[in-house]
Amino acid sequence: MTTRAFDNENFVVTVQSRRIRDWGITDPPFVAEDIDDSNTLSRGLGGNATKFSRSNPGLRFTLNLSPGSPDSAFLSLLFRSNVTLEGSYVNIGTLEDGAGFEGVITRQPSTGRGGPALTDDTWVIEFNGSDRKFGGDV
Repeated sequence: MTTRAFDNENFVVTVQSRRIRDWGITDPPFVAEDIDDSNTLSRGLGGNATKFSRSNPGLRFTLNLSPGSPDSAFLSLLFRSNVTLEGSYVNIGTLEDGAGFEGVITRQPSTGRGGPALTDDTWVIEFNGSDRKFGGDV
């Protein structure tokens, strides 16, 4: 069996130093994105423009976990305890990584139950500060 560079074994996500492994069926199971735009361009009627840069746009993790899993229970405990969170991710196949600090879970997941299939527990964590690198950027 060949291991692909982009599979779960080569993609590591941690929250409070715990490696997250209980991914659900939603594709993709994990998304990292800026909360705010990094740059804003303000254009005047005459065509002149001014660029406004944000030094830290914040970072949002979206994690789709199997319902009832130990990792989902762990995030539920963190949500109820209202602690400040740290998180990180690294993907060996794309040479990207990122870390977030001063984070909070913004809401509990919605639960689609009672039908033929269960929905994933989708947890959203937002971090005030972050550091991200793409494609081996040093």
